[in-house]
Amino acid sequence: MTEKKITRRQALKYAGVGGAGLLGAYYGLSRSGLIAFLDDDAKKTDFPQVTKRENYVNGDIIPLLTFGCMRLPINGRDRANIDEELASKMLDYAYRRGVNFFDTAYRYHDGNSETFVGKYLKKYPRKDFFISTKMPDRFIKTREDPKKIFQEQLDKLQTDYVDYYLLHSLRHENPLANFKHVYEELGALEYLKREKEAGRIRQLGFSFHGDMPLMKYLLSKYKWDFCMIQLNYFDWDLDESGGNTNEEDIVINKKFYPSAQYYRMLEEKKIPTFVMEPLRGGQLAVLNPEAVKILKEKDPSQTPVSWGLRYAASLPNVISLLSGMSSMKHVVENTEIMTDFKPLEEKDHAVLSKALVAFKEKLGILCTQCMYCMPCPYGINISEIFRVYNQCAGTIGVPVDPLNQNYLKQKKTFLTSYNNTVRKDERAGHCTGCGKCVDICPQRLEVPTFMAQIEKMVNSAKGKA
Repeated sequence: MTEKKITRRQALKYAGVGGAGLLGAYYGLSRSGLIAFLDDDAKKTDFPQVTKRENYVNGDIIPLLTFGCMRLPINGRDRANIDEELASKMLDYAYRRGVNFFDTAYRYHDGNSETFVGKYLKKYPRKDFFISTKMPDRFIKTREDPKKIFQEQLDKLQTDYVDYYLLHSLRHENPLANFKHVYEELGALEYLKREKEAGRIRQLGFSFHGDMPLMKYLLSKYKWDFCMIQLNYFDWDLDESGGNTNEEDIVINKKFYPSAQYYRMLEEKKIPTFVMEPLRGGQLAVLNPEAVKILKEKDPSQTPVSWGLRYAASLPNVISLLSGMSSMKHVVENTEIMTDFKPLEEKDHAVLSKALVAFKEKLGILCTQCMYCMPCPYGINISEIFRVYNQCAGTIGVPVDPLNQNYLKQKKTFLTSYNNTVRKDERAGHCTGCGKCVDICPQRLEVPTFMAQIEKMVNSAKGKA
């Protein structure tokens, strides 16, 4: 694909007008052009600041937007090979605008995210930023492992303490049994409590993808400083409506995440809520045309991203939204939305509900692109296959019904996108059904089932039996 370029003068011209014009400053920029744009931005002296909120537990003043470091720009296709120059300048852009909270984890970017974050933050005074990272329960096999892992994390982050430390993504098929084994029987939680007493952990909490029995157990037995949950208007609606969705094509996902109930439980316990997946891995950033039209009729200046972020941030017990920003577009748009933050009004919720109904009519596979399922032991690019599928499902539809009047167009659109973006050795047909991805998927997606159905759809569209 030919890289479209604009001149540096054009970039600076766009950068001076703000809003949509600012977004134009990096649309189509080459990498070198983007670096030049960011370098010029650094020469400014006055930067708008994102809204901040006080953590009512300890008084920390925290930006409403947290920079998630799990989807940083990379060199080539290797998730471990972070484009450090570009990623650093993206983080600098956010930092200049008040985003001084950085979230990472032991496994992000195949173990290199913590190392990058530690290297990046050395140029700033330690008291001027917050770091959060997480204990990976899957790597805990003995009572000594938590100590080894935590020390490794401190070394990678080049710090003496972690501001906000989490038990990572509590889930599994048997979440309560797994928690009791890892954090109680193997002593991981007691160890982390000792590190908090020693000052090497300032606030101790957990990120949650488990079930209701585990949540009730955690909140009834232990005292927590904070909690991170998946929260967005899509999951909230599923919760309120009893988990009902339109089951069309091959997009069935009957399990759902009761974010509304979890949020209320945390609010009742006076536990500050941090939000992950406010846009559901980008699904709510690219709505279908019907849903976008409804939102634009209400307010042409607001994007689907703005509606999604403002929904989650309008909840009073929410302290900050975690956004895994992988491109400059994400950074610019998200920081602008969170500057002089304007919460949704009551009348806005009715509009958003109407748009959600339209969105669900062309619902895709409920993948949030977290990539916890990667790498697949058989090389399948699971997240990219789902992304291609969802993009087509949300616009023209996927080719599942030859009698559909748009079938030929659906077939051409899907096959072109699939063949151009997913390599042959990474396609759905290579799935063996081993199920390893299912065990670690926070959304509990039956990935092998979807892969088999997508492969069948592809073969049918190609005219194969």
